[in-house]
Amino acid sequence: MSPTLLPMAPLRLPFDATLAMPGSKSHANRAIIAACLSKGQTIIDHATPCDDVVLLVTNLKKMGFVIRYKNQEKGTLVIRGGIPDNRHLKKPVRLYCGNAGTTVRFLTSLACLVPGEFIITGNAAMLKRPIHDLTLALQRLGAEISDTNGYPPVRVSGRTMAGGRTALDRSKSSQYLTSLLLIGPSLQKGLSVELTGKATSQPYIDLTRQVLHDFGVTVRVHDGTASISNKARYKSPKHYEIEGDWSAAGAFWVLAELTSSRVSFSNLDSSSVQADAKLSHMIARMRQKGSIVIDCKDIPDQVMNLAALAGFRNGKTRIIGAGNLRHKECDRIEVLTKEFGKAGIRIDAQDDGVVMYGESNLKHAALDPHDDHRMAFSFAILGSIHPGIRIKNPACVSKSYPRFFEDLQRIHRSPLSIAIVGMRGCGKSTLAEKLAARLHLKHLDTDRLFKRHHGSIRSFIKRHGWGAFRKYEEQIVGDNLKPGCVVSLGGGAIESAKTRGLLQKEAIVIHLEAPASLIAQRLRKGKRPALTSLPLAQEVQLILKKRTPLYRDVARIRVRHSDSIPQIARILRNLCSL
Repeated sequence: MSPTLLPMAPLRLPFDATLAMPGSKSHANRAIIAACLSKGQTIIDHATPCDDVVLLVTNLKKMGFVIRYKNQEKGTLVIRGGIPDNRHLKKPVRLYCGNAGTTVRFLTSLACLVPGEFIITGNAAMLKRPIHDLTLALQRLGAEISDTNGYPPVRVSGRTMAGGRTALDRSKSSQYLTSLLLIGPSLQKGLSVELTGKATSQPYIDLTRQVLHDFGVTVRVHDGTASISNKARYKSPKHYEIEGDWSAAGAFWVLAELTSSRVSFSNLDSSSVQADAKLSHMIARMRQKGSIVIDCKDIPDQVMNLAALAGFRNGKTRIIGAGNLRHKECDRIEVLTKEFGKAGIRIDAQDDGVVMYGESNLKHAALDPHDDHRMAFSFAILGSIHPGIRIKNPACVSKSYPRFFEDLQRIHRSPLSIAIVGMRGCGKSTLAEKLAARLHLKHLDTDRLFKRHHGSIRSFIKRHGWGAFRKYEEQIVGDNLKPGCVVSLGGGAIESAKTRGLLQKEAIVIHLEAPASLIAQRLRKGKRPALTSLPLAQEVQLILKKRTPLYRDVARIRVRHSDSIPQIARILRNLCSL
């Protein structure tokens, strides 16, 4: 059966959305191992049941650990810690891990502590991912363990390792060191790891140390050696919360940058040690013009998303520090180069990254993520800014973010507020109402909202003056620049610095322009309060001269009174098409 092809729909408008990210699988899998090796019960919340977490939980049960989902939808796990005795095991236990690298590597070390015979294996892609540096380090600690020519399957005879000193080449994967550190507190002789090779993905080691600290264990790093005392033991925190996943947010951040949109995340901690919390700094650097070099050694999971951004910046981008991506769920450098090339992005592969040439012209393409969730995320960025992009096997996102495409649809349904500004009498309310109908959005008019609460504007100004009116107007504007709304503002609203700030921050602002003669003609038919003591035609000329720079200062789009609604709708859609 051929894999499913998901046709992507480009965004209609820039978006303004708040999303809740899944729990970080990197954080969850570390905490789950620590809880299994702690005495007593630990309840872990927000361990999103993505494929990698579910595979780890399933295999831990096979090994004899007491672990269950109390509420799988919410990601609540109950773990009763302690190494199982496994007296009932009569034959080797096969631990199938799919293409979950953390699961294979964490279980490889853990199995050395657990009585029994274990075979740790995975799918075809997993069997091509190296593991020999880890098995060698475990052998030096006394483990009875062997791999298959440097790759899984790995065979382990458990409960044979007392700990002590070992050495590890850390250049291929940070997961090897994490795997060793996670079992360190359960080793009779403690753990001392002499580290060789250049460190990769250091923030993931920082995350490991943070989890161990949360469970009462200190990891000391000094003179190229990481160590855990033989007196250190895990202590359950009883309840433990998994952080929202900064890695999962990457595609939405980049998409917002490309489409002049806004996105925020309700459950991401800005003080987190997660590597990808630094992504915003990388995005900011990529706003500069000309050739730049982006070192992703600490955030390799974001290379694909940053490559999508680099494909459209003004200048060449060299992304480096990503050599270990060749040993992930797929050879990410090779797949990225091939698939982005299909879509018209100018890209060349390098040993440790890619070179992007910018200002690409996208074209229709069916893109194959090679069963890699992070490749699919980056392809979704392309499909959200250009028609004709289809993604093979979209279900692969379940590895870390099962509802990714649902959240992508949410941002499609949450367009950034559109504000119409311009002189009184130029036709803002009429334009806003028709544009809202065309785009299937809600229309709000600030003058009408004022009248609903305070009555006639003319009468209010007679009693209280223009200053009081502007204060109420500021509040109305602030309360109603909401996602999914087209808001028409009073002609003088932009005279307030506060309102101008709100418009620039919260909305796509359209300046509707009309000639002074037409504005004066329309105003003669109305009952709007005078702004000066001048004759109407002179007043319009004076106010137009005063306000036009303010309108243009806040506006992203300028349209004429004669422009059609379809024309203006196309201009808006072009904001998020590349």
